[in-house]
Amino acid sequence: MGKAKIVYALRVHRSGIELLVNRGYNVVVYDGRYPPKEWLQKELVDADVLVVAPIHVVDKEILSYANRLKLIVLHGSGYENIDLELCSSKGICVAYEPDAIAEAVAEHALGLTLALLRNIVLGDRYVRSGSWGKGPAPRELLGTSLKGKTVGIIGLGRIGSNIARLFKHMGCKIIYWSRRRKPEVEHALGIEYRELHELLSKSDIVIVSIALTKDTIGFIDYTKLSMMKKNSILVNVSRGKVIVEEDLVRALKEGLIKGAALDVFSKEPIDPNNPLVSLDNVVLTPHIAGYTREAMIETSQRVAKTIIRFLEEHKKPLNPLTPCN
Repeated sequence: MGKAKIVYALRVHRSGIELLVNRGYNVVVYDGRYPPKEWLQKELVDADVLVVAPIHVVDKEILSYANRLKLIVLHGSGYENIDLELCSSKGICVAYEPDAIAEAVAEHALGLTLALLRNIVLGDRYVRSGSWGKGPAPRELLGTSLKGKTVGIIGLGRIGSNIARLFKHMGCKIIYWSRRRKPEVEHALGIEYRELHELLSKSDIVIVSIALTKDTIGFIDYTKLSMMKKNSILVNVSRGKVIVEEDLVRALKEGLIKGAALDVFSKEPIDPNNPLVSLDNVVLTPHIAGYTREAMIETSQRVAKTIIRFLEEHKKPLNPLTPCN
């Protein structure tokens, strides 16, 4: 049993921390979301393991603080802020734990979709304003049913597959586009592959769940939005920079699509002056798709078990992002 030092750059559920403390590890936790560099510089000098969130940047400067770092574990998914190439060159194993949040994100995608189709946010405002009962309900509150709709999923990884399964159970036809076709998932879920232009033109609901890479920044632009049906909606639970935000605002204002539901944005927190904030045909949530109590508990425990597996059992993590010899 080791006495390695494990640094958490974020507050996580205590169950994972307790697993490590009970095994004799020296665990240091930052009680917040964004640890200052001074704190990192102090704690990483003698750290063996670093646990970070997707919002944290792990670059040359951060790694320069670490003299004996062996493992970095991402508490969740979305690893675009970690310099994987540099970590590899330094012999640092990087792993992530995306499985626990995949179902939570899929549920949130469903929630966003229903909120938009059924005008739940507008209905809430209508009730709170005191307008209910003072006349006929406005036509703006007339909703659209989900059953029977064609849902196009862009990106069929863990999250996309969970979204497909969930919407299939809701009576939707599922089509998808992914950078790599997945016949085994098609067969298991009863879904169909489509080229991107066909997916955009045939779907009533387009859900973006593709990973953010240098190739997917600005992936959904005005040209692609123009391919969508005029009564369709766009849902984004991936990363904000996958969509060209100003193009989306333009498409919404011009009526190219009916609405959008977004959990992620190009700049977070979103600027209060962002035009998306003032549009009634948009539903916004503050990057909370994977943020459920159950997902946080499971992810915390999975991270701890990955650390134990690596340090004590000398085995590669189950979800490595770099070579972990």
